[in-house]
Amino acid sequence: MAVSISSRTKLFAAMGIIVVAAAGVTLAAFTDSGNVETTFTAGTLDLKFDDDQDGNPDNYLVDFSTGFDNLAPGDTVTRDLLVYNSGTIDAIVELAVPTVTNSAGSPVPALQDSLVVTITDVETVTELYNGPLAGAAFTGLDIGAGGTPNGKTLRISVTLDAAAPIGVAGQSVDVVLPFTAAQA
Repeated sequence: MAVSISSRTKLFAAMGIIVVAAAGVTLAAFTDSGNVETTFTAGTLDLKFDDDQDGNPDNYLVDFSTGFDNLAPGDTVTRDLLVYNSGTIDAIVELAVPTVTNSAGSPVPALQDSLVVTITDVETVTELYNGPLAGAAFTGLDIGAGGTPNGKTLRISVTLDAAAPIGVAGQSVDVVLPFTAAQA
């Protein structure tokens, strides 16, 4: 037996579906949306020395106190060096072992073996290194961002050992002190 649905029933069913759908649309809850935008910028580290000297790519050349070019056994020469970060994030500065070049090549005895270096943070009077020139290195020197007001003055003292052998007379050494800064 086949069930037959009148046209009128079909019409009412279709209208009912449309009314229910329309009611569902009009009963929707309020909604809203929005976007947020921001910019991220990487901070900078910019290690500088004394009066805005960069030291990279060319080395910053410094002279020590009077007599640095005419040391006698037992003499000490000093140089204050301002190290600062003109970047925007705090830094930890370290000094790696220096590169030393002797004007006489590889003499025995060598002048560099008779030079003792002391590096001191002038503000805190903290000794960062004290020993032979060839091993002069330190780590962990905190320097704030913002330039010279947050920098550190390092006092570098170099002494020609009082017992230096006569063979070092007349020698000279070029020394490169490799400072680096990393994010604190």
